[in-house]
Amino acid sequence: MKATFNCLILGALLVLSGCRDTVHSDFKGNALLLKDGRNQWVAVNYWAEWCDPCREEIPELNALHEAENGIRVWGVDFDGSASQDELANKVGRMAIGFPVLSRESIAALELKQPPVLPATYILDTEGNLRKRLVGPQTREGLESAIAEL
Repeated sequence: MKATFNCLILGALLVLSGCRDTVHSDFKGNALLLKDGRNQWVAVNYWAEWCDPCREEIPELNALHEAENGIRVWGVDFDGSASQDELANKVGRMAIGFPVLSRESIAALELKQPPVLPATYILDTEGNLRKRLVGPQTREGLESAIAEL
């Protein structure tokens, strides 16, 4: 029932958004818009459970996502979990508080999978890739990098 409801919401958002934006979704089926009308930047972070620096930066990324600073964080499971349940377990173990993209949304963003982790791609308010950062990031460091753009 919930999946059907999420699909209806996603469909409605597609109609409402028209050509203005591509509707993406997290792995739970929740709709995500790159251009959400609030002129927000998006930091797309590739992580893996086995990556120590990734685990260390998650609290910083959570803080960045929760801050009222015009920046959102979306995550990508580098290893591509086989199922929604497997991914949900990883997200829980990693204490990730920001949306983690579905496989379809990752493909639609057309971001190349990074050769090393962690990696963060900065997308501007129009959804254009503006910067690639490798290595663990901090909230302040990402805010500064975006301010410089």
